[in-house]
Amino acid sequence: MSERSRILVVGATGQLGTAVLRRLARRGLPLRALVRRGSDHRHLEVGAIDLAFGDLREPASLDAACRDVATIIATANAVVPRGPYRAHETEDLGYASLIAAGRRQGVRRVLYMSVPQTPVDDRVPVYARKRRIEAALAASGLEVAVFRGSLFMDDWFALMGSSIPLRGAEVHTLRRPFWFSRVFLGAVGHLIERRGIALVPGDGTTRHAFVALEDVADVLAAAAATPGFSGTFDLGGPEALSWNEVVERFAAVLGRRVRAIHTPAAVYRFQSAMLRPFSEAASNLMSLSWAAAVAGTPFDSRALFARFGLTPTDAAAFLARRAAMPEG
Repeated sequence: MSERSRILVVGATGQLGTAVLRRLARRGLPLRALVRRGSDHRHLEVGAIDLAFGDLREPASLDAACRDVATIIATANAVVPRGPYRAHETEDLGYASLIAAGRRQGVRRVLYMSVPQTPVDDRVPVYARKRRIEAALAASGLEVAVFRGSLFMDDWFALMGSSIPLRGAEVHTLRRPFWFSRVFLGAVGHLIERRGIALVPGDGTTRHAFVALEDVADVLAAAAATPGFSGTFDLGGPEALSWNEVVERFAAVLGRRVRAIHTPAAVYRFQSAMLRPFSEAASNLMSLSWAAAVAGTPFDSRALFARFGLTPTDAAAFLARRAAMPEG
């Protein structure tokens, strides 16, 4: 396989990016990972992964990263940031710089991990930003595959008050050194296991095709290895569950009653507004929680998984597998 078929993973040190790299490495594909010099990238310093030191916020670094690259897999986002955070600089301008560098260097295709399209996109800064990036990619002249992922079980089940979804991950988004997520998980991260209490957004009836991050990584890796694969795809798990049904799945796995504590959706909107002057990232997380409470993502992605010979994991299996792993 020629060097010109190299795949660049942007967001490589994150949970999803790392999982994608591991799968592509097993396929023997030539790989490059874009990493910031100040990031913890030691887990990528193995095998045949070429490290390109750079940053979406540093346009000059992106040409070197894109050299001899055929496909970019872009999973980078700043929803749970590691350091200084300005969403417009990191994502809007950063992805514009990446697209420009890719075109200069002859990149043929971009696979972009996005968020589900909902009726409230214009009221959720993260969703609105993802739509702008999708539009920029569509106008780029490159082949583009956009994956609009539903809510990740790994993250959203943990935010309900459980450490179980955090188990077994090589790196986990919610374990980044971001003050808000650390304080939140420190306060409520074991409520389900220790007290039988689950924190539920809204009235708990909104339905989502919750998806396991490992399954998303499988799809991205398979798509990257498929020449010419492009288009826009909803990417979710095998069942559309309400939040209240997720509480039932926790109860079944733990073999005990779990009681739901519902947070009115309006509370998230209020918290988002209150946090905005102090922390854009924390405000965005509350805005995402509001969207999760009111805007469902109950799409069916079984045909997409079947296209690659994959079977997505349901919530009960995900929780049972993680519960059997040691906490750490």
